[in-house]
Amino acid sequence: MRLFLLVLHGISALLLVGAVTHQAIAVWWPSASGPGFWRSLRATHPERYAGAVIALFAITLLLGSVLYVPFSFVVRAEYLDRRLPWATGLFEIKEHAAAIGLCLLPAYWAVWRAPGHVAGRRAATTFLLVFAWWNFVIGHVVNDLRGL
Repeated sequence: MRLFLLVLHGISALLLVGAVTHQAIAVWWPSASGPGFWRSLRATHPERYAGAVIALFAITLLLGSVLYVPFSFVVRAEYLDRRLPWATGLFEIKEHAAAIGLCLLPAYWAVWRAPGHVAGRRAATTFLLVFAWWNFVIGHVVNDLRGL
């Protein structure tokens, strides 16, 4: 069951990274519709991603919270703290980034619901982008250090 939840957590994190990255590209580098891959990538409606980003962030955080207890007692205490304390530090930063991102979600939702807040949209999306990518990369690094 734990392996299934870990894989589900990874998939939801991957979907979150994809959605928030696509949204950030569209909000920072908007483009009119036209031919070509990069124009098509940039010509999406970034406001349509807000609900998905919030849902994916919450799902990913919830799955990570469920997995945290066994991780904390087994992998972290018995392996990382003793052999790789720097990895424990990275994971601590990952936890803080997830908590800050969770606190940012209401403001993120507010700026995407109100029309015309381009600077606020860019700021909130960029923060979530950085937090999502940091958590995704560090989660995989720490998991790969110990294995499933």
